[in-house]
Amino acid sequence: MDSVNTKRSILIPLIFITILLSFAIESQAATVSHKLNNSEIHAEADYFKGETTKPAVLIIHGFLTTNKFHTVVAMSKSLQDEGFTTLAPTLTLGINKRQNSIKCNSIHTHTLETDVDEIQSWVDWLMSQGHQKIILVGHSSGSQELLEYLNTKPQTNITGAVFTSLFYLKGKELGTLENEIVLAKDLLSKNQNRPNKYSFLFCKNNYFATTESYLSYMKLDREYVLNSLNRLQIPSYTIMGSADKRYLSVGKNWLDEIKHTGTNLIIVDGANHFFSSEHEFDLQDRLVEIVKEISSK
Repeated sequence: MDSVNTKRSILIPLIFITILLSFAIESQAATVSHKLNNSEIHAEADYFKGETTKPAVLIIHGFLTTNKFHTVVAMSKSLQDEGFTTLAPTLTLGINKRQNSIKCNSIHTHTLETDVDEIQSWVDWLMSQGHQKIILVGHSSGSQELLEYLNTKPQTNITGAVFTSLFYLKGKELGTLENEIVLAKDLLSKNQNRPNKYSFLFCKNNYFATTESYLSYMKLDREYVLNSLNRLQIPSYTIMGSADKRYLSVGKNWLDEIKHTGTNLIIVDGANHFFSSEHEFDLQDRLVEIVKEISSK
């Protein structure tokens, strides 16, 4: 009898641990693959299914990175802990199931329009999974691409948007060279879409892109981004770090210009462009508060 009781005393905890492990495994974000609309390319995303009563949150990463970028991962995890469904895709940039960041001197054929089409494709995918209310969250250039999506694609299921580290892509202060734009437009007018080297953000004279690709992003100048923010018909929030080094180029008055569009501006004191170190938690706290507020409306 003692041996039977001993076996039971060992077996019951083991069963309990197994059950706990199974729940933990089920709670992990899964990688999903999705064939993009009107394309042969497949894209991948990290998908976590949360509570069905809460809206899903679609999170878009920044320039040339992936969904594994630490800022995106931190935002996803904070929302998952609160029971929200999250979907964090990696924009393919024309590469099937892209998993790695792309270098400046890679050949860039992707366009702003194809990026926006991918966002639409993932919104459609979320709806096909039964998520009828969706909140958009972007980081850095991902914010600009979501803004472009909201201003060019009709949608009724997007209930709010959160932009983090929102700036713009075209401007002399950012290193854009007018002679390169003139050259690209001239080549495109002659149906010459071959790759050339351009200066684009931190890619100084080594952004190797087709003329069509390069010019597509040049529409996102300062005025265009502000006007796009001003036209939004849904609640929007913009979270900025006060110590972002990009202010050295664009000026601190960029924050005032953002605020005057009507978006709800939140400034995290001391945070850089990526909300690194302890400011990662400040970003998470603000994001969770905002998403909860949007969800309650």
